[in-house]
Amino acid sequence: MKQLFLILLLYNTGVMSQNTGIYTKNPGSSLAVNGSFAADYKIATSNVILDDSDFYIAYNGNTDGIIQLPVAISGQGNFKGRIYRIKNTTGNWNLTVAAHNLEKIDAVTDVSSILLPPGYYAEFISKGTTTGTTWELSMRVPAVSSFEVTKLVDVTSSVARNSVSSPQDRFTIVRGNPGILDIVIPGSSNSFTLSEPKTVFLDCVLGIDDLESPVSGQIYIMPYYRCELYIDNVATGIFQIVQQNRIGSQLQFSMSGVRDLSAGQHTIHAKLSLWRSGGGVPSGTTNTFGVLSLLLSAVYIN
Repeated sequence: MKQLFLILLLYNTGVMSQNTGIYTKNPGSSLAVNGSFAADYKIATSNVILDDSDFYIAYNGNTDGIIQLPVAISGQGNFKGRIYRIKNTTGNWNLTVAAHNLEKIDAVTDVSSILLPPGYYAEFISKGTTTGTTWELSMRVPAVSSFEVTKLVDVTSSVARNSVSSPQDRFTIVRGNPGILDIVIPGSSNSFTLSEPKTVFLDCVLGIDDLESPVSGQIYIMPYYRCELYIDNVATGIFQIVQQNRIGSQLQFSMSGVRDLSAGQHTIHAKLSLWRSGGGVPSGTTNTFGVLSLLLSAVYIN
């Protein structure tokens, strides 16, 4: 009876189970942890030889440092699958992570050591072998990424408060045949040069004012206008279409996109087009617009 009770006790506590669960009754893996996990954290300020008590090592010395991975063990004590996580937290010093003696690290090619510049992080896994490549580099990344934004075009303009657009910022759309249905937005024409192919981020925000006054008794069907960015006089497909609310109203456009550009010189401008004419307006009607504000930028990230 005592033996039967002991067998049932062992079964219920999971000793006889192949899977072990922590805070879970039905572990689906050899070890399932339904909660937090903690391992050793060490800050090293000088050279270190790792052992079985280490897991995460942050190097914060005041000179170049070396962290040595432990020597491989054959038979009992072999630590196949052991993981070390190492970060260089210094601002100016390099950290070298080296295998022991003639052992190697599998990092696409077999190497004796891995260099971690300031801010870099790496993970190493023991392969369980005792000669040749005994460690595998699973990850090597900059832990802190820094980006430099280079401005190619940076146009910012607007009218003064309680003012109207200046004559040089005005343009005209003429309906009819012949007509002027497309116009380059004043102030939007720029050029820039790329020393190598780049992915360029484009952004344009435009506000324009219809300077015409409505005719009393005239019924209008308001037109649609399309604003689009052009690179090297070719439409980019970055556009917005807006219907005018009324004669004398303002129109606002906001467009952005990304384009891959080749090395060399490029031009950029924004173009406004009468996209669909409204009714009730005779051929030859002139609409004069003024630029209230223009933000145009082209940047790339290094």
